[in-house]
Amino acid sequence: MTEKKINKIDSPFPSISIDNFIPNESLVRAAAASFETSPEHNWIKYGDHSSGQVQYCTKYGRQYATPPALLVMDYIATYFDPNMAFDKLTNAAFPDVEHYGGGMMLTPNSSGEGGHLGMHVDADVHGAHINWKREYSAVLCISEKYDSSFDLLLHDGKKCHTRIPYKFNRLNIFKCSSNSWHGLPEITKGFDRKTLGVMYWSEMSGEDRKTARVKAKFRHDLEFK
Repeated sequence: MTEKKINKIDSPFPSISIDNFIPNESLVRAAAASFETSPEHNWIKYGDHSSGQVQYCTKYGRQYATPPALLVMDYIATYFDPNMAFDKLTNAAFPDVEHYGGGMMLTPNSSGEGGHLGMHVDADVHGAHINWKREYSAVLCISEKYDSSFDLLLHDGKKCHTRIPYKFNRLNIFKCSSNSWHGLPEITKGFDRKTLGVMYWSEMSGEDRKTARVKAKFRHDLEFK
C-alpha cells in the first residue's frame, strides 16, 4: 500500500491535500472509466454564458452515480473527518452521502466543449435541507491523463491566492466561506477533467439562515500576480 502524503496550507484559506487517498487505485480507475457509461439523463450540464462555467455533474441522489463512483465517495465519507483533519476548525461537520453539490463531476474539453469553472464561492445552503450550511468541499482527482490546466485556483477575494495541483488519487479539501473563491480556466483541449466530490455540512440556526448564500456567486475580476 502506498503511503499517504498530507500537505496543509492556511492561506488564502485552510486547505488540505492527501495523496494516495484511496488504498485500491484500481477502484479509482474503475470510477473514472464509469463516467463513459453513465446515462445522459443522470447529468446536469452547465454550459451557457450566464452560468460562468462549462461543467457537468450528476443529479442529486445516490441513484445517479455509478456503483464504482459510489464506492469511492463512500470511502471518502467514511474515512475523512474534516473536524479532526482541520484541528477542530469545526466540531460538528458531517458528509452528505446523497452528494448534493458534489457527486461525479466532469469538466469536458475532449471534443472542444471549452470546459472551465469560473472563480466562485459556493452557496451556503443545501438544496434539499435548508438548515444545512456548507462547511467543506472534498474532491478526489481521478483522471490519469492530466496537465497543469487541471490545477484548482484558490483566492481570498483580495490579494492572496495559490494553486492546488491536480494529481490522480489526490483528495483536495478546503474550508468553505464567503471568501473561499475557487475555480479553473479552460482546461487543455483534448482532455476531460474528472473528479468525485463529497460536501460536508453543519446545521444552521434560524438566525444564520437569514444571511446565508442560497446561490453560488461568481467573480471575473480576481487577479493572480
